[in-house]
Formats: sequence, structure tokens, C-alpha cells
Amino acid sequence: MVKANQKNTAFNVFAVLVGALLMGLLWRVRGTTGWGSSWGLLNAGFVFTMFLILVKGSRQKMNSGWLGLTALSFMLTVPAWGTLLGQITGVLDDAELIETQKFVSIPSAVFQMLCLGFGVAVIFGIMLGRAYSSKQWKILDFIIVIAIFYAVDLISKATVSHWILNAIQPQAAELFEEGLALAGKEGTAYEAYMSHFADISWAKKIAGGRNYFSAVQTISSAIRAIAAIVATRFIVKDKIAAKTGLVVSLAFAFSIAVSDLFFYFGNGGYHELGASIFPEAVYPWSCWEYFTGFIAGGIITAFILSLKNEEDVPEITFAKIPEKATSILTFIMGYVFLIGVNIVRPILERYDDSKYLILCVILAVAAAAVIVFVIAKKLGAKAETADMTAYSKIMLPIMVVFMIVTYMFLAIPEDRNYAEIGSVHNILVIVSAVAVLLWWFKYGLKAKSK
Repeated sequence: MVKANQKNTAFNVFAVLVGALLMGLLWRVRGTTGWGSSWGLLNAGFVFTMFLILVKGSRQKMNSGWLGLTALSFMLTVPAWGTLLGQITGVLDDAELIETQKFVSIPSAVFQMLCLGFGVAVIFGIMLGRAYSSKQWKILDFIIVIAIFYAVDLISKATVSHWILNAIQPQAAELFEEGLALAGKEGTAYEAYMSHFADISWAKKIAGGRNYFSAVQTISSAIRAIAAIVATRFIVKDKIAAKTGLVVSLAFAFSIAVSDLFFYFGNGGYHELGASIFPEAVYPWSCWEYFTGFIAGGIITAFILSLKNEEDVPEITFAKIPEKATSILTFIMGYVFLIGVNIVRPILERYDDSKYLILCVILAVAAAAVIVFVIAKKLGAKAETADMTAYSKIMLPIMVVFMIVTYMFLAIPEDRNYAEIGSVHNILVIVSAVAVLLWWFKYGLKAKSK
């Protein structure tokens, strides 16, 4: 940890800016071919957490297994949002399946965005906060939080989320019911949902179905996030983890809602009556992705920097599990899984339709294997005792360089983003990568181990 810099305003301001730029890069990458929805969140959790380790410092509860679980926890909360983003104009549109258009209130659209953001990263936030608290979690604590998280999700999707949706935006059910009638199916939107519980692949075949199912999931995601935070605070009794989970959730709620303005102005404003105010270089969806990450990343970094470290206590979660088993699992999670998946999968996906697929995957696997070997040799094969500051010093620049090179150049021709190098979001991606690498060279390399 760079203790001397923690009271340095310049260091903190630069760190918050770079945290914003990094999450902007990660959130934009998350939405592109190769990373995808949930797998992109694994990558985002991995890289951003390493940045926070270099900014704030490592603790005894931080090891490569914790890093793997923290990154993995980001994958637990990804909702669907494809039909919700354009509602900011006051239009509920499902024109690809039915010639109809319904108008909704803009406050109801904003509410949907706030729910979407609040539910997108709560477990990730709790896992981050857990590392900085003095609460020593046991396996039962994790089970309690996750069980409540999923139980409340299921209950919400079966009950209260429908009531909330009908109260704030009854047009969602009306459109779905029109679609059901058009498809020759009887019953209400609620009855159809319960008959095909959360099966959005079925819902996509019915006009209004995808939107209704997504809206129910979005509201349920916000409710289960609240439940997870409450469970962490009052059952597990970890104030720091609960507070961090709340702040991370609020950060994404704010960032996703504010960034949705790109769709408002890009889709013609109120009721889509006008033309886009943006030049061709501004893509609303891509800019929404980038600035969602940018705003949230800055808020989260600022909050983590503001935390006062409590007593630095040892990790005891897996104390009762045989040491050899723990060592093997931690090595797989922290070394093989994190490094291997986040390097090999993007290459596999981006060359999926190429005759060079096998060669590219072989090269990616070889590169990942070399990195794992170097990490294990330098930090020790016993991953649970590896110095996480040293780990992050090595892996953060590697992952940033890999992402920017892959994003820009490594893919079949239509997925190579350098072809649109003049678009605003791609310029921001390049600026972000350069800024993170400069920060790493200036400050990250000087971060001190625990």
C-alpha cells in the first residue's frame, strides 16, 4: 500500500479518475463480442478489484481465492436490459413482433433504470467490503447471504415484482397480453409468466413478452439486492461489507440511469418525435455502456479510498477444510480460472467463425499457461499465501494490454473495433487504457505489500 500517498489529494483524485476510466473501459468491453454479458462481468470484477488492491492496499483476508470469488460474484447479478433502455423516451415499443406502440411515463422508465443498476453488482460490493472489515466470515455466512439472495429473488418474481410493475407501468402487461392474444394464447401476463417462470427464451416469441419478463427480473434484482445487504448487516453483522454493497449498488443505479440519457437524445427525445442530436461518431448504446462504468467506477473508487481500515484479521473461512484441498482449489480459482478464462474465452469467441480458430485458441491457451507459470514461479505455487499486491502489479497491466489489443485487433474482421477508431466510445476506450497504464507505471508499481 502506498501509505504516504493516501493523504495526498493529488493521488486520490488521480486514482478516482483512473478508477472511473478503468471501469468505463471494462463496462464497454463487457458488452462486446468475446466477453459477453456475464463473462464480461467476471473480467470486470477481476481487473477492477486488482486496481483497488493497488490503490487501497492488500489485507490478510485478500488472497487469490478471494479475488476469484469476488470476480465470480459479479456474474451472479447480471440482469437482462435489452428492451428497457429506450423507455426513457416514454415509448414502449416491440415493433419487431407486433405493429403496436404504447406510451409510458418517463418516471416509470427512470424507476426501471434505477432498479436495474441497483441490482447489478450487490454481491460483488459485499465481497469487496468483506475484505476491508474485521468480521471473519465463516462458510455459513456465505450460505446465508446467497440463500436469502436467491430465495427473495424467486419470491419477488412470483409475487411483489408484478404488483410493482403494474403499479408504475401497467402498459408492460397490456402489451404482453395483446401479444398473447395475437399468438392465440389465453390468460393474463401474470398467468403466462408463472406458467413459463422466468423463461425469457419463451417470452421472446411473444410480443411484449421479453419486455415484461425483463421488467419483472429487474425489479426482483433490486429487491434481492436489498435483502442481501440487510442479511449482511443484521444476520452476518458485517457493517463494512453491507455498507460497501449498498454504495456499489447505488453507484450503478445512478450511473445506469444517468447514462440512459444517451438513448433519450439519441432516439429523438420525448416520444421519439425528433431526430438524434448526436453526430454519427456517437453510438448511444456504446456510450451508455462506457459511461455507466465510468460513473460507477469513480464513485466506487472514491468510497474504497475513504474507508478506514479496521483491524487486519486473518482469513478463517476455509480453516476447517484440509490444507491440501484448500491449496489446490485456491490455485485453480486464483491462477488457472481467472487468468485462463479471461484470456482464452475472448479469443475463442472472437474467432468462432474463423478458419484460424484452432490456431488462435492454442496460442491463447499457451499464453495463459505461460502467465500462470510465471506467476506461480514468482509468487509461489501456494496461491492462498501469494502476495496480492505483487500479483496485481503483474496482472493489471497484462490484462489491460490484452483487452485493448484484443478489442481493437484480434477478431474476425467485422468485430475489430479499430475499423471505427473515430467513434467516441472507441476513443474513450483507448484513452482509458493509456491512463490506467500510466497510473500503474507512476503509482501501481510503487504499491507496497502488506
